[in-house]
Amino acid sequence: MRAHLIDLAARWLPVVALLLPSGASLAQHDTESHSIRLDSATKLEVVNGRMLWTDYRGRRALKLAPREGHERDTDQEIVAVLPDSHFQDGVIELDVAGSRRPGYAGAEDSIGYKGFIGVSFRVRGDSAERFYIRPENGRVSSQLFRNRATQYEADPDFPWQRLRKEAPGRYESYVDLEAGAWTRLRIEVSGTTGRLFVNGAPEPALVVNDLRLGAGSGRIALWTRVSSEAYFANLHVTPSSARPVSHVIEPSAARFRKTINARPQVVHYNGRPAIKLVPLSSTRGKDEDMLAILDDERFGDGTVEVSVAGAPRPGMPPDSRGFIGIAFRAGEQGEWSEVMYLRPTNGRAADQLRRNHAVQYVSHREFTWNRLRQESPGVYESNVDLEPGAWTAIRVVVSGTTARLFVNGATQPTLVVNDLKHGASAGRIALWAHVETDAYFGALRVMPER
Repeated sequence: MRAHLIDLAARWLPVVALLLPSGASLAQHDTESHSIRLDSATKLEVVNGRMLWTDYRGRRALKLAPREGHERDTDQEIVAVLPDSHFQDGVIELDVAGSRRPGYAGAEDSIGYKGFIGVSFRVRGDSAERFYIRPENGRVSSQLFRNRATQYEADPDFPWQRLRKEAPGRYESYVDLEAGAWTRLRIEVSGTTGRLFVNGAPEPALVVNDLRLGAGSGRIALWTRVSSEAYFANLHVTPSSARPVSHVIEPSAARFRKTINARPQVVHYNGRPAIKLVPLSSTRGKDEDMLAILDDERFGDGTVEVSVAGAPRPGMPPDSRGFIGIAFRAGEQGEWSEVMYLRPTNGRAADQLRRNHAVQYVSHREFTWNRLRQESPGVYESNVDLEPGAWTAIRVVVSGTTARLFVNGATQPTLVVNDLKHGASAGRIALWAHVETDAYFGALRVMPER
């Protein structure tokens, strides 16, 4: 099987990342990137609670606890403000772990005591925008409460109760959560739009297009309720005052400079908008690849994220696997490319050898999968759990001659390639699949490094 792949570059230049180093203010590091965790030297101002530094589930973390003597309060918030922060647009990332504190009763589907934990932004006096999660709602039996696992609200005039009453279902949503487990939150803010991503998902769990305080600015604060066990770690703030951090292409907005062996269609598939690659009639019975090269800037190093869903089309031969993936650093006409892709029907096969071929790297034109497998068995493919036809999140991280493929939000790569065959080059991004595949692609996010 040949694989033409293209990569999609971002129109927006990457934003300089800003992390909060020990004892440093955000203002001191507005042109540098630091990746450090919160620690006891971080400057914070706590309101209505106490800050405790502790080890929790393998990480050094900040725990926000009630004031002594107020452990049984029920309707209080605890806030830890970063007093030197100034945030308008950009990205806030951090790990949180929240659950109901011991002693707070409640039935599984009761309305209270859900382990509220999250982040406030654009904090100005009593005003703030906020995204948070209710971890204990994520896996309850009631779908109504599951659909309230994430929440947006704005102080002081738009609490969750008012938003739910006036616009049911618009400012909260379902996402899978495990109470007490570490959960990665990513909040992207631009103007009056805010988007919440959970556990590395390529698409947001909650989108708010009308932030109630408008396009303002302010400080950042860690937030929880007094009834919650709340832990925070690995805070990372990337302001976009210089340049946006990423470029997202929604299916309906995707534009292609060239398509090969396919016609792209915008459809709905399994609950979300998608691009479907429909093979041309001229490919019938042939061993060909479909390629949709994005009309965007060239891409060298960085990250490409997309959800894909692939399975063999009806009537295809028994050895069809449903090949689907992403191409990067591709030629203008698809004449060469690096490709990482999935074979969804291999993921749960009874034969372990097939399972070990669930993900694949190829480099066209010279380094096809069969050549790589013959010359270097086991080096360019690997095993991962896949379900044919189901949405699968993939993330490709490229640096120099190395590429790493992450699947479904995993923290460790499923496949690592240290010798990309075209070297440290640049090129286009493309959606890629085999003509025997029902191939669907969700929104694409590109985070280039310059």
